[in-house]
Amino acid sequence: MAKDYYQILGVSKTASQDEIKSAFRKLARQYHPDANPENKKAAEEKFKEISEAYEVLSDPQKRSVYDRTGSVEFEPGRQDFNWQDFTHFSDFEDIFNRIFGGGFNTGGGSGFFSNFSNFSNQGPDLDLAIRVQIPLEDAYYGTSRIVKYKRNKTCEVCGGTGAEGGQLDICPVCHGTGQERVVQGQGFFRMVSVTTCRTCGGRGKVPKKICPNCKGSGTVSVTENLEVKIPKGAPNNLKIRFKGKGQALRNRVGDLFVILNISDAPGIKRQEDDLYIDKEVSFGEAALGTDIDVNLFREKLTVHIPSGTQPGERIRIKGAGMPHMNRSGSGDLYVRVNVEVPKKLTQRQRELIAQLMEETPKKKSWFSKL
Repeated sequence: MAKDYYQILGVSKTASQDEIKSAFRKLARQYHPDANPENKKAAEEKFKEISEAYEVLSDPQKRSVYDRTGSVEFEPGRQDFNWQDFTHFSDFEDIFNRIFGGGFNTGGGSGFFSNFSNFSNQGPDLDLAIRVQIPLEDAYYGTSRIVKYKRNKTCEVCGGTGAEGGQLDICPVCHGTGQERVVQGQGFFRMVSVTTCRTCGGRGKVPKKICPNCKGSGTVSVTENLEVKIPKGAPNNLKIRFKGKGQALRNRVGDLFVILNISDAPGIKRQEDDLYIDKEVSFGEAALGTDIDVNLFREKLTVHIPSGTQPGERIRIKGAGMPHMNRSGSGDLYVRVNVEVPKKLTQRQRELIAQLMEETPKKKSWFSKL
């Protein structure tokens, strides 16, 4: 029979979020197990029931599904509520710190709710990340690399159960709940910690016989070779995701993230998709103009230097930069012109430069205009 969450919290179907939260606070104070030492078991059941109702009605998405269908799945195919489904432990801390003057928290203490936050976490992070160093040239043209790495893979013998033949028994410690409850103190001020069962790791089941292949862990260590395709124009620190290639634990498998570290090329600087190269020309070439060759990785480009090019001036070659990774086209190449000034001159060179200086009109200063 479907539960009437509105009736459990004593609110109407049109109740606002503030009204729902207020009703939950009132009932949480009333039915907290430590406030009902003479009928604690019934209080625990009622407390869990109002928490389930609050979890659904305080979440707009879950509430919408419940209003349409009369039920809600906390996980695919599962409608029964467990404490690991509850996501409002901060409300517990706020409520019970007010009621009992502190001593309840969701962080890491020994309060009633101190370890419930563990159940909102689906377990350890199973994702892996490895860094691969590649030269800028590979990012320019695109390439592929074989990456070798280690990970824990689901045991193929036991299917990740850790049990020989996959045969499991109910955990004798938690009796299938996956949780352990530790009570400290006496009377009204008893502190109850709910933690993941240390015997079964929260599964609620233990192997009848340990799998000889994985020694009960459900995983085996393997070294794998993975081909990584590096796209043209890949930026530095690009993360490439490989789904299901991370660590394995029971029925969960994480992802592998390959992070690219792109090293600079000698004489070439990158800024987003634009490339910058310095090129030296003689004084005469800068003054008269010339064509020069510029090497860009495997390419040889001919760049025209216009007459009168000034030192430090940049010549733009449109579309010769890094390819755009997620769209067509490329960035630009900028060639910065450095004019070489000879340190030693022959007598003839000195005479010619002196003659050139005499024939070059000097710029008038603003004093001459007065």
